[in-house]
Amino acid sequence: MLDKRNRELTVLILFATALGVVDSLIPRPVPFMKLGLANVTAVIAVVRFGFVKTLELNLLRALAVALITGLLATPAFLLSVSGAFASAVTMGLLRRLLQDKLSMAGLSMAGAVVSLWGQLFVASLILTGLPLQNIVLLLTAWGIVSGGVIGLLAQKAMSTLGKTEALRKLEG
Repeated sequence: MLDKRNRELTVLILFATALGVVDSLIPRPVPFMKLGLANVTAVIAVVRFGFVKTLELNLLRALAVALITGLLATPAFLLSVSGAFASAVTMGLLRRLLQDKLSMAGLSMAGAVVSLWGQLFVASLILTGLPLQNIVLLLTAWGIVSGGVIGLLAQKAMSTLGKTEALRKLEG
C-alpha cells in the first residue's frame, strides 16, 4: 500500500497531467509562451517533498502529457522535458539553499524563467539558424509574469490544502 507521501505525489502527478493537457489546448501567441498550469503542482511538490520528487513529477507529467497529446516522438517533447528538468533543478536548488526565504511565487518565477531558457537552448540545438535570441527578453518577461501567477495559485492551493488537513484532524 502506498504511504501518504506517495499517494499525495500520485495525486499531484494526475493533476499535473490534466492541467498540462488543458494548457496544451490553449492557443499561444508566440512559441514557448504558455501559462504553465501544470507547474502549480511542481511548486507544491518542491515545497512539500523536495527536489527529487519534483523532478519525478515533472518528468512523469511531461511523458504523460506527450502520450495523451501525441507528441512523444517530436521535438516538442524534448523541449518539454528539458524545461521540466531545468525548472525542477532550479526550484529544488533554490528551495534547498534559501529554505523559506523565497516565496512560492519567487520559486515559480525562477523555475519558469529557467525552464524557458532551457527550452530555448535545446531549440537552438535542434533548429539551428533560427534567431531564437530575439525572443529571450520577451520569454524572460513572460516567465516572470506567468511564474508569478502560477506561484500565487500554488500558494492558494497549499493554503486550501492546509485548511482541509486541519479539518480532517479535528474530525478524526
